[in-house]
Amino acid sequence: MMDLKTANPQEIAKYFSHEVNNMFFKPDKIAEEQRDSKQMEDLDICWIKVISDSGYRTDFRNEASAKTGRQLAEIPFVQKKMESVSNVKMEKVAKEMAIDHRTLQQAFSGLIFYHFLQSCNKREAQTLIKVMGDSFYKLPLI
Repeated sequence: MMDLKTANPQEIAKYFSHEVNNMFFKPDKIAEEQRDSKQMEDLDICWIKVISDSGYRTDFRNEASAKTGRQLAEIPFVQKKMESVSNVKMEKVAKEMAIDHRTLQQAFSGLIFYHFLQSCNKREAQTLIKVMGDSFYKLPLI
């Protein structure tokens, strides 16, 4: 398990890049390990900010994650979280991941979306499922 508090941004990005670079990757293991991690929650929001930005570059390999990120960014409670997140370290991790291979970005987005759903309170989770569906984190792997 990666200690997000003590590792530097490059180490964290390398760890996630390595973990998602597996055709059989499933987000539940890492999401569970980081379930109560404030750092991971901040990374969720930082990543959603990156991929929902109009300047985020996509192609067929990561297009679905950008579309999902833009949809998430329109949900009021997500917007509030995006406005209030202030974690320079996790912002750096998100920027590092944004220059990784686009297929890995897509897999990373699936992890982030899954963890985000798992870490939300009951009301927020219900809102996410109502707006996005209960499997919005399952992105195509191209």
